[in-house]
Amino acid sequence: MTTNELNYRRLLKLFYDKKCLTLEALAEPLDYSIRSVQRLLKKTGYYSSFTHNNKWYVLHTTPSFNEMGLWFYKNIGFSKHGNLGQTIFYFINKSHQGLTAKEISEIISVPCHPVLNMMYKKNKIDRLSTKGGFTYISKEEQKKERQASLVLQVEKPYLPSDADAVSILVELIKKPGSTPDELYSSLTGRITLE
Repeated sequence: MTTNELNYRRLLKLFYDKKCLTLEALAEPLDYSIRSVQRLLKKTGYYSSFTHNNKWYVLHTTPSFNEMGLWFYKNIGFSKHGNLGQTIFYFINKSHQGLTAKEISEIISVPCHPVLNMMYKKNKIDRLSTKGGFTYISKEEQKKERQASLVLQVEKPYLPSDADAVSILVELIKKPGSTPDELYSSLTGRITLE
Protein backbone atom coordinates (compact mmCIF):
# COMPACT_ATOMS: atom_id res chain seq x y z
CA MET A 1 0.00 0.00 0.00
CA THR A 2 1.41 3.40 -0.98
CA THR A 3 1.76 6.30 1.44
CA ASN A 4 -1.00 8.16 -0.40
CA GLU A 5 -3.39 5.21 -0.06
CA LEU A 6 -2.52 4.87 3.61
CA ASN A 7 -3.12 8.57 4.25
CA TYR A 8 -6.38 8.41 2.31
CA ARG A 9 -7.58 5.60 4.60
CA ARG A 10 -6.44 7.52 7.65
CA LEU A 11 -8.34 10.57 6.37
CA LEU A 12 -11.51 8.50 5.96
CA LYS A 13 -11.12 7.10 9.48
CA LEU A 14 -10.72 10.61 10.92
CA PHE A 15 -13.94 11.70 9.23
CA TYR A 16 -15.67 8.49 10.24
CA ASP A 17 -14.79 9.20 13.87
CA LYS A 18 -15.69 12.89 13.91
CA LYS A 19 -17.69 13.66 10.72
CA CYS A 20 -16.67 17.33 10.66
CA LEU A 21 -13.06 18.55 11.04
CA THR A 22 -10.81 21.57 10.52
CA LEU A 23 -7.67 21.50 8.39
CA GLU A 24 -5.54 21.70 11.51
CA ALA A 25 -7.35 18.73 13.07
CA LEU A 26 -6.58 16.72 9.93
CA ALA A 27 -2.98 17.87 9.43
CA GLU A 28 -1.67 16.77 12.83
CA PRO A 29 -2.67 13.07 12.83
CA LEU A 30 -1.83 12.72 9.13
CA ASP A 31 1.52 14.46 9.68
CA TYR A 32 0.72 16.60 6.64
CA SER A 33 1.04 20.31 6.00
CA ILE A 34 -2.19 22.27 5.64
CA ARG A 35 -1.54 22.54 1.90
CA SER A 36 -1.07 18.76 1.61
CA VAL A 37 -4.33 18.18 3.49
CA GLN A 38 -6.09 20.54 1.07
CA ARG A 39 -4.72 18.56 -1.90
CA LEU A 40 -5.84 15.27 -0.33
CA LEU A 41 -9.32 16.69 0.35
CA LYS A 42 -9.57 17.95 -3.22
CA LYS A 43 -8.86 14.44 -4.55
CA THR A 44 -11.36 12.95 -2.09
CA GLY A 45 -14.18 15.48 -2.53
CA TYR A 46 -15.44 17.68 0.29
CA TYR A 47 -17.66 20.54 1.38
CA SER A 48 -16.41 23.39 3.52
CA SER A 49 -18.79 25.14 5.87
CA PHE A 50 -20.54 28.33 4.85
CA THR A 51 -20.62 29.23 8.54
CA HIS A 52 -17.55 29.72 10.74
CA ASN A 53 -15.54 31.33 7.90
CA ASN A 54 -15.38 28.09 5.86
CA LYS A 55 -13.30 26.54 8.64
CA TRP A 56 -15.01 23.13 8.86
CA TYR A 57 -14.85 20.30 6.34
CA VAL A 58 -16.89 17.18 5.62
CA LEU A 59 -16.45 14.55 2.95
CA HIS A 60 -18.71 15.07 -0.06
CA THR A 61 -20.60 11.86 0.75
CA THR A 62 -21.53 12.94 4.29
CA PRO A 63 -24.19 15.69 4.03
CA SER A 64 -27.87 14.90 3.61
CA PHE A 65 -28.89 18.25 2.14
CA ASN A 66 -32.43 19.48 2.65
CA GLU A 67 -34.63 20.72 -0.23
CA MET A 68 -32.87 24.09 -0.07
CA GLY A 69 -29.42 22.54 -0.45
CA LEU A 70 -28.39 23.11 3.19
CA TRP A 71 -27.16 20.68 5.83
CA PHE A 72 -26.26 21.39 9.45
CA TYR A 73 -24.03 19.36 11.70
CA LYS A 74 -24.55 20.70 15.21
CA ASN A 75 -24.32 24.46 14.52
CA ILE A 76 -22.05 24.18 11.47
CA GLY A 77 -23.74 24.85 8.12
CA PHE A 78 -22.84 23.37 4.75
CA SER A 79 -24.33 24.39 1.42
CA LYS A 80 -24.50 22.82 -2.04
CA HIS A 81 -24.29 26.37 -3.34
CA GLY A 82 -20.83 27.15 -1.93
CA ASN A 83 -19.60 29.59 0.70
CA LEU A 84 -21.77 32.12 2.54
CA GLY A 85 -21.68 34.73 -0.23
CA GLN A 86 -22.44 32.17 -2.94
CA THR A 87 -25.29 30.72 -0.87
CA ILE A 88 -26.84 34.16 -0.28
CA PHE A 89 -26.39 34.98 -3.99
CA TYR A 90 -28.19 31.73 -4.93
CA PHE A 91 -31.21 32.43 -2.72
CA ILE A 92 -31.53 36.07 -3.85
CA ASN A 93 -31.41 35.06 -7.53
CA LYS A 94 -33.86 32.21 -6.96
CA SER A 95 -36.44 34.34 -5.11
CA HIS A 96 -39.48 35.79 -6.88
CA GLN A 97 -39.43 39.20 -5.24
CA GLY A 98 -36.05 39.45 -3.56
CA LEU A 99 -35.35 38.84 0.11
CA THR A 100 -34.79 40.93 3.19
CA ALA A 101 -31.80 40.29 5.45
CA LYS A 102 -34.18 38.78 8.00
CA GLU A 103 -35.64 36.36 5.43
CA ILE A 104 -32.17 35.29 4.28
CA SER A 105 -31.03 34.83 7.89
CA GLU A 106 -34.07 32.64 8.57
CA ILE A 107 -33.29 30.47 5.53
CA ILE A 108 -29.60 29.96 6.30
CA SER A 109 -29.79 30.24 10.11
CA VAL A 110 -26.95 32.77 10.15
CA PRO A 111 -27.03 36.58 10.58
CA CYS A 112 -25.89 38.03 7.25
CA HIS A 113 -26.23 41.85 7.32
CA PRO A 114 -22.48 42.54 6.93
CA VAL A 115 -22.13 40.07 4.04
CA LEU A 116 -25.16 41.55 2.26
CA ASN A 117 -23.74 45.05 2.65
CA MET A 118 -20.37 43.92 1.29
CA MET A 119 -22.01 42.11 -1.65
CA TYR A 120 -24.02 45.22 -2.46
CA LYS A 121 -20.93 47.45 -2.31
CA LYS A 122 -19.06 45.03 -4.59
CA ASN A 123 -21.96 45.26 -7.07
CA LYS A 124 -22.82 41.54 -6.83
CA ILE A 125 -26.44 42.15 -5.79
CA ASP A 126 -28.79 45.11 -5.80
CA ARG A 127 -31.24 46.35 -3.20
CA LEU A 128 -34.40 48.40 -2.89
CA SER A 129 -35.26 50.54 0.09
CA THR A 130 -38.67 49.59 1.48
CA LYS A 131 -40.69 50.49 4.56
CA GLY A 132 -39.30 47.43 6.33
CA GLY A 133 -35.67 48.05 5.33
CA PHE A 134 -33.74 46.81 2.32
CA THR A 135 -34.96 44.08 0.01
CA TYR A 136 -32.04 42.46 -1.82
CA ILE A 137 -32.53 41.62 -5.48
CA SER A 138 -30.57 40.20 -8.40
CA LYS A 139 -28.22 42.21 -10.61
CA GLU A 140 -29.29 40.11 -13.62
CA GLU A 141 -31.41 42.57 -15.60
CA GLN A 142 -34.54 40.46 -16.27
CA LYS A 143 -34.69 39.04 -12.75
CA LYS A 144 -33.97 42.46 -11.28
CA GLU A 145 -36.89 44.05 -13.17
CA ARG A 146 -39.30 41.26 -12.19
CA GLN A 147 -38.21 41.27 -8.53
CA ALA A 148 -38.29 45.07 -8.30
CA SER A 149 -41.79 45.29 -9.81
CA LEU A 150 -43.09 42.71 -7.31
CA VAL A 151 -41.45 44.51 -4.37
CA LEU A 152 -42.91 47.83 -5.49
CA GLN A 153 -46.39 46.30 -5.93
CA VAL A 154 -46.32 45.13 -2.33
CA GLU A 155 -45.03 48.50 -1.16
CA LYS A 156 -47.47 50.62 -3.20
CA PRO A 157 -50.45 51.68 -1.06
CA TYR A 158 -53.90 51.90 -2.58
CA LEU A 159 -54.78 55.47 -3.56
CA PRO A 160 -58.31 56.20 -4.80
CA SER A 161 -58.89 58.18 -7.96
CA ASP A 162 -59.71 61.88 -7.54
CA ALA A 163 -63.42 61.20 -8.18
CA ASP A 164 -63.47 58.35 -5.63
CA ALA A 165 -61.63 60.53 -3.08
CA VAL A 166 -64.35 63.20 -3.44
CA SER A 167 -67.06 60.54 -2.93
CA ILE A 168 -65.30 59.30 0.21
CA LEU A 169 -65.03 62.84 1.59
CA VAL A 170 -68.70 63.58 0.83
CA GLU A 171 -69.75 60.38 2.62
CA LEU A 172 -67.52 61.26 5.58
CA ILE A 173 -69.08 64.77 5.76
CA LYS A 174 -72.58 63.25 5.69
CA LYS A 175 -71.71 60.70 8.40
CA PRO A 176 -68.84 62.21 10.42
CA GLY A 177 -68.81 59.54 13.13
CA SER A 178 -68.62 56.62 10.68
CA THR A 179 -66.04 53.88 11.11
CA PRO A 180 -63.99 52.82 8.06
CA ASP A 181 -66.13 49.65 7.79
CA GLU A 182 -69.35 51.69 7.79
CA LEU A 183 -67.93 54.02 5.11
CA TYR A 184 -66.87 51.02 3.06
CA SER A 185 -70.37 49.50 3.28
CA SER A 186 -72.10 52.69 2.22
CA LEU A 187 -69.69 53.26 -0.70
CA THR A 188 -69.57 49.68 -2.03
CA GLY A 189 -70.66 49.62 -5.65
CA ARG A 190 -70.24 53.40 -6.10
CA ILE A 191 -66.44 53.55 -6.05
CA THR A 192 -63.52 51.18 -6.73
CA LEU A 193 -61.77 50.41 -3.46
CA GLU A 194 -59.20 47.90 -4.76
